[in-house]
Amino acid sequence: MSGLVIFGTRPEAIKLAPMVASIRDARSAEDVGVVCTGQHAEIMTQTLNSLDLDVDENLNLMQRDQTPMEVVERIIVSLTERYASERPDWVLVQGDTATAFAGALFGYLGESTVIHLEAGLRTHDIHEPWPEEGFRQEIARLAGLHLAPFPCARENLLAEGIGAESIQVVGNTGLDGQQAMLAQLDGDDAAWLPDGDFVLVTMHRRENIGPRLEATCRQLVTILDNYPDLRILWPVHPNPKVRSTAFQFFGDRKDRVMLSEPLDYPKFLHAQRAAKFVVSDSGGVQEEAASLGTRVAIVREKTERPDAVDLGLTRIVSADASGLVDAVNDFMATPVDPASVAEWRALQGDGNAGEAAAAALLKKIENDQAVRQRA
Repeated sequence: MSGLVIFGTRPEAIKLAPMVASIRDARSAEDVGVVCTGQHAEIMTQTLNSLDLDVDENLNLMQRDQTPMEVVERIIVSLTERYASERPDWVLVQGDTATAFAGALFGYLGESTVIHLEAGLRTHDIHEPWPEEGFRQEIARLAGLHLAPFPCARENLLAEGIGAESIQVVGNTGLDGQQAMLAQLDGDDAAWLPDGDFVLVTMHRRENIGPRLEATCRQLVTILDNYPDLRILWPVHPNPKVRSTAFQFFGDRKDRVMLSEPLDYPKFLHAQRAAKFVVSDSGGVQEEAASLGTRVAIVREKTERPDAVDLGLTRIVSADASGLVDAVNDFMATPVDPASVAEWRALQGDGNAGEAAAAALLKKIENDQAVRQRA
């Protein structure tokens, strides 16, 4: 085996798919193993089908109420049992998940070259978000090639002492998949979407479950009261605590609130494009919705994507007090600036990030092989 691609969540799959396709176009399929840890088991199958991403093995490691420590431990043990003897030349991980951290650690300890896609995103606060900020900072210490999505991510890595020669700004591979999927969506029936203006809600982050999610729901109730013609579409995360809170507040509001199962990737893009605005605690949604010209109220304390905030396409809001209500009032009163949307899209590259990332990986591996042959 030449290389191993490791992922576990839907956002990882979406962003890895264009790069994996380009690698497989350039190399024999047998040279590239793709393994899914099953970190988001409930919504992974529909995602893989949408992306046409072939997986060689699904480890199905997810169990209810696992701690991050337990997830990381189980992934490392499973990867070691299955792949350590094959000694892959390189290991590719994406983002800041437990799977990405465990995969990077597996690769590093196995003396494989670790490739990190979406490197350099930072809030500069190791506790926000937790544990993702810690994961991505640690992956940076283990990786031999850092594939950064934005120029500001490169600057973050340089400030941490990462050598410039190991950093490539390749753009956002998520935009590649988005553009390809949108081309398929054009003309599709949108009758399943709520009538009229609606807000798309996605909430799943660990730190928001409990009192903060309840506070967010209370603000959403206020927003519905303030805007009688506005509706809510909320594809509810499988987490039982999230589902319980969502249905507690909105289960009897079917006239105004559509609580659905998680949407497949094409439908989710459709919903983001059609929404008046989005309320979310997701990092990837900040990128996607803003690229589609839909503003996002980010229910978090900090974001690793400050450029979108500076452009007025996203806004950090507090789950407490009236931060979300205030943001929505502004969103409803002012139109989206097309120039800001265009600038945000330009920051993410030209839609060929997957090809650029694959080319950088293949060049790195060829150089490493040449060095070993000379030694």
